[in-house]
Amino acid sequence: MAFANHVAGLHFAFITIHKGKIFMRSYFKNGSSALEKEQNSATNGLRPQFKRKLLASAVSFAIGASILAPNLAFAETSIADLQAENARLKQELEEIKKGLQSKAEQPAAETEEVAEEAPPESKKAEFAASDTLDAVIVTSRNRAELAQEIPLPVRVLGGERLDRDDIKSIWDLQSVAPNLQLNNPGENARKVSPGIRGLGRGGANDSMEQSVGIIVDGVTLYYSGQAWSDYVDLDRIEVMYGPQGTLQGKNSSLGAINIVTKAPSFTPSSKFEITTGELNTLQGKFSATGPLVDDKLAYRGTFLVDRQDGLYENTYQSLGRSKETWREANKIAGRVQLLWTPTENLTGRFIADKLRSDERVNTGNVLDSNGPATYANGVARPITNPLGGYTPTGSYVNYGYLGKFAQRSAWFHNADGSVYQPEVGTTDIANSEARPQVSNQWGVSGRFDWQVADHTLTSISAYRYQDFDIKNGGQFGQFYVSNSGQQLWNDQFSQELRIASDTGKGKLIDYQAGLYYLNAEVLSDDPTYFGPDAGAWNATNGQFTTLIADAPGRELLRKSLDGMYQSSVTDARVTSKAVYGSADWHVTDKATLNGGIRFTKETKTNKLSQELDRAGEDLAAIGAASGASAAQIAAAEAIRANQINDPFGWVQGNTINKNLVAWNLSPSFKISDDAMVYGSVGKGVKSGFIYFTQDLQPGDVGLETTIKPEKVLDYELGFKSLLLGKKLQLNANLFRTEVTDYQASWRRDDPSDPTKTITGWGNAPKVLARGIELEANYRATNRLDINLAAGYSKSTYEDQWLVQVPEINNTTTYFDAKGQQIANIPKFTINYGANYQFPVSNYLGRITLQNTYRSSSYFNDNHADFTYQKGYNVTTLGLGLGALNKKWELSVIARNVFDTEYAISKSTYSNTAGQTSNIGMPRNLTATFKYNL
Repeated sequence: MAFANHVAGLHFAFITIHKGKIFMRSYFKNGSSALEKEQNSATNGLRPQFKRKLLASAVSFAIGASILAPNLAFAETSIADLQAENARLKQELEEIKKGLQSKAEQPAAETEEVAEEAPPESKKAEFAASDTLDAVIVTSRNRAELAQEIPLPVRVLGGERLDRDDIKSIWDLQSVAPNLQLNNPGENARKVSPGIRGLGRGGANDSMEQSVGIIVDGVTLYYSGQAWSDYVDLDRIEVMYGPQGTLQGKNSSLGAINIVTKAPSFTPSSKFEITTGELNTLQGKFSATGPLVDDKLAYRGTFLVDRQDGLYENTYQSLGRSKETWREANKIAGRVQLLWTPTENLTGRFIADKLRSDERVNTGNVLDSNGPATYANGVARPITNPLGGYTPTGSYVNYGYLGKFAQRSAWFHNADGSVYQPEVGTTDIANSEARPQVSNQWGVSGRFDWQVADHTLTSISAYRYQDFDIKNGGQFGQFYVSNSGQQLWNDQFSQELRIASDTGKGKLIDYQAGLYYLNAEVLSDDPTYFGPDAGAWNATNGQFTTLIADAPGRELLRKSLDGMYQSSVTDARVTSKAVYGSADWHVTDKATLNGGIRFTKETKTNKLSQELDRAGEDLAAIGAASGASAAQIAAAEAIRANQINDPFGWVQGNTINKNLVAWNLSPSFKISDDAMVYGSVGKGVKSGFIYFTQDLQPGDVGLETTIKPEKVLDYELGFKSLLLGKKLQLNANLFRTEVTDYQASWRRDDPSDPTKTITGWGNAPKVLARGIELEANYRATNRLDINLAAGYSKSTYEDQWLVQVPEINNTTTYFDAKGQQIANIPKFTINYGANYQFPVSNYLGRITLQNTYRSSSYFNDNHADFTYQKGYNVTTLGLGLGALNKKWELSVIARNVFDTEYAISKSTYSNTAGQTSNIGMPRNLTATFKYNL
């Protein structure tokens, strides 16, 4: 394997690992090599700016190796992942937790490796390590610590739990982490946006950053869509509540999700699992680890294939073809790691990962109804045929989604002459133009940890890239009206350097400090293209009547929009530089005061262009050639003008240059060795962004808006305890989170056309979340574990925030949402369950039960009746039977075992659409076979 870069235009430097030895080769500018050609080939096809960042990553890897390893050592691992190889740290943890049993003292990474190995066949089943709970090691504050001794609320899910419950993506966390919300798990990579305590979840905005950071193996994902991934060989997932920006992640103003995969091990092991079940589920996982050079170089490789049909069948595409379903899964992913330990004090870990998905996920829902015959204000919502005498009132045409087909019955009819209408109340959809979302993403990272002079120096360098393409279509059956979608490219390069003092008994102060650099870009192309039926669909009643009258008019109606392609392109870039520090002052043996601060300098730019890629045919020429009247030509041109935006070149937004400060102060006190109380007050900041309203023109009011930074003031008060002789873990915390200038989407009057409304983004003056979270884990016996995680969150607008009233015809009526619970946020979430294992003859049996309760909520801030979701429970039951030594297991999982009906999104009727919902997963049965080779 080789790592290289062009440094200052002078020479190429390559570090090569071959047969366990490390070599360096240099080539001057006028030289060349096969490796150089290989590197150039690897970057072919990338956009130029992405090539530069990838090359910068390699430079950073080489610099990090030179700084931390005079012998040009190159590899990486985190302290937590390498505790099995780090005798010094193990000794320190033993000093911290004297009295713990030896198995409980072992770090999470080491414990997981031991669990992977198959014990001798003669060994009897061990239902648990002991009758008490095991110690849990986390890296929530960038160092290995016992979870029960850090003064912040964090929900930790270990590898065994993740593997048992088949938790492989961030969408699975909602069922086990209270007060964590995500967008629909079947949307697309553009809409991954987690929220905590009801706040922070955004929509499809390519210029805005998330409020909840997502961190994978020490690398913060700038664009949250990079989390569109399934993971194999997870060591643990940590969900951290409250601002984390002083140490973890960029802009993690409301919380963070820290995903940690297993590091390579020098103990050889491998395993595979295969899953099959309903919805044509077929999933395969494989992992292997072991030494390449004894005690010096180890590897870990993982591979995943995930395939499952969706809940919605596209009846149009399935006609005469194989069945086509939507909201499916179809991913393939791989990850390769190298762990290098040249000395006791130096470790390195290199990770390369790749994922490709080709999934029909970006459309599909249930069309519940066309909506009522009248709007909420009593105005008729007609669905009559305009040729039958209907005359619209005013200049604004109103119609329902299904009614539109009826109004255009002279055009949208089936072969038997009947008017085409999409089916109502069924998961069958009829979409002739939607295409699967194709997503590619990959990344490389290198991390070095060097222990020197009672400190640990860490360097983390990373580059990530993603692109995807979606085409949504519409439920128009065999008719080609239009197709919208998204083509997007994003990449990032990040470099972090930090120093951390060693921890240990008797030290007065522990501290760490660091530097962080990020350069990222999100290039987004938002296209719309039209088919031959677009003119008939988008014409006003008067235009349609004029053009449908004769053959020349019908030709113009067809050609008015057919083949036209337009797009809005944004190019958002950010450069972020930060310095941070945190310290623990051990006032006494029991009292500790933690304080941290982060200074960030951010520069952001964004620009917009409007492109007309395909201009369509000359309507005047077509009309003249066919004998159409001047009125018909004018009607066709008016249809086109109403749908096509005037193109313009790049409009550069106002550059953002901001200095941001985040801080926290957290005292804690140990009541006993197994009980602690803590409090904290902290400020988090999420940077602002530049937003363009893409259907406006240069010079129009409202085209560009600078969205202000989001500022968070958070208070926490909690306790952590181990009771009943370490059989019961009981943690609870109260929180109050106040967000000023909360970044939120809105719908307002169109400043250029008072008869219409537009969507955009702005700053809600203030929102407030307050509530409580509870976590309990009880080891009743060495066979039975019981768990509970619950949360209550009241999240409301605290100042005026206008929301458009739904279901109103031809008006712009708003109501003030002040004091209202923010949409899609249940006040109560309760997750509880149990795992029981027992001998069955010469085998080991297992029963696992998990239940998730979500209280009622509205899916939209406008509180439309149809968007209300009542409270519901979803229960998962798992049964397993395997070898006593856990070498293999066959398990069955029944998700939503009671077949609860619920929705994960709803939208109410409007002037142009009926009522739709996206249903939750019904009862689903899968079987999994796992085998440790």
